[in-house]
Amino acid sequence: MRRWLLLLPLLAAPAWAKCADRPYVLETEEGLLGGENLSYEEGVLLVEGRACLERPGLALEAPWIRYLEEEGGFLAPRLSGEVEGWRLQAEGMEGKALLRVRLAKGSLRAEAERLLLERPPKGEGVFLEAPAYRVRAERATFTGEEARLQGFLATPCPCGEDLRLAMEEALFRVDTGELVGDAALGLFGLEVPLEEARLNVHRRPSLTSPFVLSATEEEGLTLGLKDLPLPQPGEEVGRWSRRLTVMGTGLNSPQAALLLGLKEGGLGAEVQLGYAAGVRAFGEGVYLAYTPDPPDATTPRLEARYAPSLRLEGLALTPFLRYAETEARTGLTLGAEGSYRLEAREGPFRLALTPSALLALYPGLGHDPYLVLGGSAEVGYGEGPFRARLLYAGRYAALSPTPAFAHEERAEFQSLQVEAGFAGASLLYRLENPLGDRVDRVEAAYAAEGLGRLALAWVRGSYAEWRLAYAPPLPQRTCCQALWLAPELGLGPEGPSRYGLTLRYYDGCFAYEVRAARVLQGQHDEATGYTLSFGLTLR
Repeated sequence: MRRWLLLLPLLAAPAWAKCADRPYVLETEEGLLGGENLSYEEGVLLVEGRACLERPGLALEAPWIRYLEEEGGFLAPRLSGEVEGWRLQAEGMEGKALLRVRLAKGSLRAEAERLLLERPPKGEGVFLEAPAYRVRAERATFTGEEARLQGFLATPCPCGEDLRLAMEEALFRVDTGELVGDAALGLFGLEVPLEEARLNVHRRPSLTSPFVLSATEEEGLTLGLKDLPLPQPGEEVGRWSRRLTVMGTGLNSPQAALLLGLKEGGLGAEVQLGYAAGVRAFGEGVYLAYTPDPPDATTPRLEARYAPSLRLEGLALTPFLRYAETEARTGLTLGAEGSYRLEAREGPFRLALTPSALLALYPGLGHDPYLVLGGSAEVGYGEGPFRARLLYAGRYAALSPTPAFAHEERAEFQSLQVEAGFAGASLLYRLENPLGDRVDRVEAAYAAEGLGRLALAWVRGSYAEWRLAYAPPLPQRTCCQALWLAPELGLGPEGPSRYGLTLRYYDGCFAYEVRAARVLQGQHDEATGYTLSFGLTLR
């Protein structure tokens, strides 16, 4: 054997202690080579029996490993071990490369056609699967805490790449799952440059279509873009703070208007042209609005409000100071609105109490103070397949029945709900507004993974009706194309009282939804007429 083959003592360095435990341990240019049996013939060193190859950041085991003297490379089958903190399995090793490699670290899973045993290791043809994204790269350089990816593309789509983020080079921080680099956002055939962009492979992007198309018989047609994202350098994909709105409302009605808006984080401004024309600005608890020609007596011509939100554990408090000019009166409102949530658990039992209150004072107006007391109480039980819940909620105007301004009005109501379920079956009773327009609802439902959800309800308000609804099971994300159809039907004393249909088409990336419904006879003051809406969401 030549000088590259150096027999080491069994007392090797602690960093190489695992491979050093083998009866035969040798040093090569790529690290320690060890095993239980050793043979050498015609320039080929064969190590068998728990054969291993190890160096700092790399530890491999195989049934046998051949070291080729002339080429300075290896041959080995079915390898396992670790590389830079990633668990590893490979179908084989040729020369100084692992072939068809599978890597895992935490919830991350990766595959590579080849992994070159350089320092640091370099992968070729890399595919990474994470909880929220699929990532592929032409090349990747792995270190303990990060990886550099070249020829990179990431998509949240379960199938295909209709929505994708492409980067020539990206830095991947393994522990946090964050990817950073200059990127282009692709949507179907369009490419939008983003400059520096970030994404987190553990966090599903919050992406909804900004396109709005809906219509109701009462309010007319709404068409336009709402909260269209305007990405800025350094922002995380799907968490863009700057958004644009250009939307027409009531387009086929006397209340037609054009709304233009721009907001960034909690700051923003809107201009409305046409019906109820005016301007609005808001941010950090401040709201300013000017409507020269108010559409009704309750809409202020001029409004200025300061209402900061304060939170401390279960307490939510919003003090407010407001100035408004309406057709009926002009003046100040001083008040506060708050709630406190208290939860307790004991075994299968759960108790939640949420008292709330709103107090409004009107200095100089001569109007009585407006005080609303309310809240909710919930008792729940759940053990095994059985579950039960009792929920009461309500609001009561304790002083003046109406406020001086519509802004702070909180309508009185009471509701009681009792429900119980076992496995996929459930039974619910709900009573709403027992002191006013009373509505009783009894609903029986059954849901199963392969069946979907079927519900039958009896509703009695201004009249009695039966309501039937069915929602099929949602398609699996591994299913690249699917149709989903959910019908609804209501039957009253004189025949159909309402009907509706929700249709979704799922492709490899998006869910396209059309929902059409019509109320022929409403409960109490429920609006009658049709509604039509379109939606697009990320799968």
